[in-house]
Amino acid sequence: MRQHLIHLNVLILFLCSSCAYESQNREKLEASFEDNFGFKPPESVIEIKLKNRGYFDFQVRYMSFTYDSNVLEKIVAHDQLLNIAESNNVKFENIMEELEKDASPPIWFDLTNKNVDRIYYKNDFLDHTFSEYYLWTNKETEMTYLYVHFFD
Repeated sequence: MRQHLIHLNVLILFLCSSCAYESQNREKLEASFEDNFGFKPPESVIEIKLKNRGYFDFQVRYMSFTYDSNVLEKIVAHDQLLNIAESNNVKFENIMEELEKDASPPIWFDLTNKNVDRIYYKNDFLDHTFSEYYLWTNKETEMTYLYVHFFD
């Protein structure tokens, strides 16, 4: 009986300190897109996927959406502080290694670097102890991916 109470307490602690949310509602997905990029997605962005995950004092946001060169240009213009890591570059490889360490990305979140030319990134851009932002497009799937991670 005592062991069951310990397991129950651990389960309650885990459930109270973490959460994950993955939306299928187009209106909520569009609102999240606008929150991230400062504008509503145009009709060319047919598909949007989103998962937010949080544990204790950190948050991770995963997003993917249909690639459109005009949309990507608008995002890059909106986020003026973006750096660029080109493929076959040490920084590019470091970013990919860092992303691969993520313990539980959604199944649809593509981390392959075979069809990616560049990663747009920035660090310590939010009012938190640590923050990182990565944005890239997979040429084969024609999807753009966003990864934002921050903690206090």
